[in-house]
Amino acid sequence: MMSQQIRQEDVAQFALSEAKRHGCTDVSVLCAKSNDSQVRFANNEITLVNNVRNITLDVYLSKDKKRIVGTSFNPTDEGIKRFVGNLVKSCEALPISEDYVPLPSGPFGYKAHSNFDPEVEDAPLVEFVREAIDQASREGAVRASGSLNTEVTDLFMTTSAGAQGSDKQTQILLNIRAFADDNASGHGLSCASYVGDFHPGKAGSRAGEYAKKSLDPKQVSEGKYNIVFSPTVVSNILPVASSASAFAIESGNSFLVDKLGKKVAVDELTVEDQGVYDHGLGGRIFDDEGLPTATNEIILRGSFLTMLHNSSTAKKFGKEKSTGNAGIIFPRPTSIVFSEGETSLDDMIRETGDGLFVTNNWYTRFQNMQSGDYSTVPRDAAFKIEGGELKQPVAGFRISDSIPRQLLSVEMISKEREWIKWWEVTTPTLAPAMMIKDVGVTRAVGS
Repeated sequence: MMSQQIRQEDVAQFALSEAKRHGCTDVSVLCAKSNDSQVRFANNEITLVNNVRNITLDVYLSKDKKRIVGTSFNPTDEGIKRFVGNLVKSCEALPISEDYVPLPSGPFGYKAHSNFDPEVEDAPLVEFVREAIDQASREGAVRASGSLNTEVTDLFMTTSAGAQGSDKQTQILLNIRAFADDNASGHGLSCASYVGDFHPGKAGSRAGEYAKKSLDPKQVSEGKYNIVFSPTVVSNILPVASSASAFAIESGNSFLVDKLGKKVAVDELTVEDQGVYDHGLGGRIFDDEGLPTATNEIILRGSFLTMLHNSSTAKKFGKEKSTGNAGIIFPRPTSIVFSEGETSLDDMIRETGDGLFVTNNWYTRFQNMQSGDYSTVPRDAAFKIEGGELKQPVAGFRISDSIPRQLLSVEMISKEREWIKWWEVTTPTLAPAMMIKDVGVTRAVGS
């Protein structure tokens, strides 16, 4: 349990001074004070209520063009001295980094707005969980399980190059699975930064409705199907933003290798990385190097437009500056935003005619990241679409496809979008539903 008297500004500044005292020329320090709460529930009963307060210290330092990063959870003076001293010794033992560039020179101006709601810290979490369970039961579920998590983060950043700033963010995340019997389940999410945008009853209702509709599922034949994917699935099977990281592309671990400036998706699709999306989920006003985050158009009307950079990769790829996506070791997206379409989910199902509707998935595995080949297993409710209507629930199948083929085979994009974040999708993503043509379906092992 951390002391409420400790200020993250003091911790960060002390760590910075210690690194300079050891002769480090480049230092970036991020100190986060967090207050995280969790409510877990199973079989309609609350099983755990927990709260953890902590201070996390992340330090990047460079000495003689050698680079290292480290994390400490001990914010005391002695703890910081020991941590920084050990980090410097480890750095001195490393070879000179070919990727070394100085940290960008500040100071910088940052956006005043962050996704922070003070009401999250004292939100009635148990009541929210009960609302979700009750709504799932009203829709026909006999039991429900899941978790509700809140994250309240107060972040301070300072660098040896003159960048300094503070940021706050809140998140409230509900994940619920409802069951009509052991083989009929539905999934619901509600993810928001503001209590007013959080809808636990809606998540519970969706999970319960899908659970009841998925009673007595049947096997589905192998073949190619037009599939409507929910926003939850879209955010998982189309990792466009992470694949646009210059680190992933340089290492050959991306389907976007050698695709910059080329058409990679249908004209209707745009994918952005945004530092802070107003009333969105999470986000940061600065990156780990102290640069302001921004809006980067990764895919613009179907073309791969922007690679995500930190200062090191920007220099390596001949760019004038970073895109504000440090990760000092590897660039990473902040908030991922897919463009909206022109049709509702109900109309999308109707216009699909015959196909499948997949509401959730898990065990996504990439056989080859450069080709984008992957497989995933639908989890919870999935349905046949016949004559433009949801019909027989189906189970026991696997989806096998490739990201490049899918991006060029998107037939419809919904106008409704949802914020998604859970253990299958760790970067906040605003995603629509999509209908993708000719998706490969095989029989799952053991079904």
